[in-house]
Amino acid sequence: MKRVVALASALAVCIACRDQHPITSPLRSSADFSDGRIPGGNPHFFFLPPLVKQPSFSGTFNPALRPVVEICQLDVDINDIPIACSATVPTINPGIVQVDLVDELYRVNWNTLLPPIDPTKFYRIQVRVAPGGSILGFADVDPVLNGIELHNLNTGEFIGLVDGRTLPIKFRIEIGTTCKTTDCLAGTLFPAGALSQDVFLVIDRVDARPCVPIDVPQFPGCYRFSTDPRPERFNVNVIVGMCADNTGLSHPQRDLAQIFQFDPGLPAVALANVPATFLTCDPGHLLGEQLPPGLRQLVRYLASLLLPGELRAEHLGVGGSTGSYSIFGWGLPAQLSINGGNGQTAVSGTAVPILPSVLLQAPPGTVIAGEAVTFTVGPGSGSITGPSPVSDANGIATVGSWTLGDGANTLFAASRGASGSPQMFTATGVTISAAVTDGVGDAIADPRVLVTPDLVSATAAAGSGNLALSVRFAPGTFDATAAHVVFNLDTDQNPATGFPGVDAAHSDAALLGADYQVVLGSNSEGGTAKVLRWDAASGSFLLVATEPVSAGLAGYDVTVPLAVLGNDDGQMNFKVVVQSQILSLLQLGYTGFQDYLPDLGVAPGQLVLPSR
Repeated sequence: MKRVVALASALAVCIACRDQHPITSPLRSSADFSDGRIPGGNPHFFFLPPLVKQPSFSGTFNPALRPVVEICQLDVDINDIPIACSATVPTINPGIVQVDLVDELYRVNWNTLLPPIDPTKFYRIQVRVAPGGSILGFADVDPVLNGIELHNLNTGEFIGLVDGRTLPIKFRIEIGTTCKTTDCLAGTLFPAGALSQDVFLVIDRVDARPCVPIDVPQFPGCYRFSTDPRPERFNVNVIVGMCADNTGLSHPQRDLAQIFQFDPGLPAVALANVPATFLTCDPGHLLGEQLPPGLRQLVRYLASLLLPGELRAEHLGVGGSTGSYSIFGWGLPAQLSINGGNGQTAVSGTAVPILPSVLLQAPPGTVIAGEAVTFTVGPGSGSITGPSPVSDANGIATVGSWTLGDGANTLFAASRGASGSPQMFTATGVTISAAVTDGVGDAIADPRVLVTPDLVSATAAAGSGNLALSVRFAPGTFDATAAHVVFNLDTDQNPATGFPGVDAAHSDAALLGADYQVVLGSNSEGGTAKVLRWDAASGSFLLVATEPVSAGLAGYDVTVPLAVLGNDDGQMNFKVVVQSQILSLLQLGYTGFQDYLPDLGVAPGQLVLPSR
């Protein structure tokens, strides 16, 4: 057969489009054998004697191919059962496959001595539709120790070798394994000068999903294009085309349909759109074209009832320009844009209040649901949860959370194959602080204690996921064994929630509602601070954590993780009160509150973000 003429000015060819078979070796069934007689095998391919008994077939022989035979040594499992071709032992090429037009078969003679095979190993004979093409079938054999026979692992039969060394490998390939240009759903156009020599073109259907490792919506129609011999690059770009089922697509979406190219180990790329006018993408109109009009319509009507849906569906020709062959699929090139959550400021170590999200459309105004998006943080940019969402019914994909690091933060959202990908979010992680002061000498003395604690200042700083609290006393008024301090924290900055006010009399209830208290100091607390949460149901404060306290010459310091405060965002209002532990042996307990910071009726200290 004359091979494809590569130097023709314009040539559209489509051959060897496998019909619903994977491009890798078929999965092993109960026997180590696959051809048309085995469920799941290629129904248009048959091994012939002497490898197997004569099969029955009824299809039309296809002599127009250039199949190749490969023989690989099989690895075995712990039970010495063959499992797969060895990745380390070289594959045996038995020679060029010849076509026999008289007997309607292909054949090649395998000389088992060139190179010599190992009688202790298992071997697989597999047939490809063309060099580098799909595997049509395979048969596993076991060399017999006498060296003059092979054992068929499927049938258990022994196959004698010609002259004690040669196995004639014969097989039949029928039309149906390939498709003709006129009814193929994929093809190619070679412009003049694309190739420097004649080539044999093979287009294999790929059933793996997704066809191309991208996140954009993909649809049925995935092919691997290859030539023999194979140039690394064409002299000028060729056009790859395929007939895409446009069922369910809007007219704007049909206009956006695009071919994506994938080479294993490399990122997928979108091909420049070009017309694929050389393809006939409505196979139905070909049916009965040589028949009289009335009979032609009847044939087409019956075909509409009996043909597979793929052939009955309305198709559009999608074309792409490429300089090399590999795997091609088609999809909608989604447009990725930021939907919300960009440019925020939050306390470092806390999550941004608005979750970053992106919008997927194809085209603008037509949202895409179910498309994967991957969020990743930049260096030193905190952490995220839910990094791999899919777009919802509104085309929006949202990260689970984004906790900021100190300073400038970046977050990237990517959808492989989408234009505008990746999108970058920015945010700033800050430390916020506030201080309150009180005049000296306004503390209330109590004769039961020797030192009257006089509050003069308190600070609160939120950053890096922590709340740092400090309180200071006037000189000579701090006794770490007795001074008992309570920080009242209004974490939602709402006086109507939490414990009303700062004492049992609910003083300053209009200014502060204590959601948490941090209680520290005096011998009774033993060098730790108790973190208490107000529980409205029980009407009391409940212990949630204890934290170590540092006592200096003039006051206390303690650090409380914001996570202990219900993952608070660091913004809060606060007031401080102090009382004394009574250390007398005649009386135990505490005095009433002796000082308020700031004074009663004065607004509390406020931790707020600079943007508020």
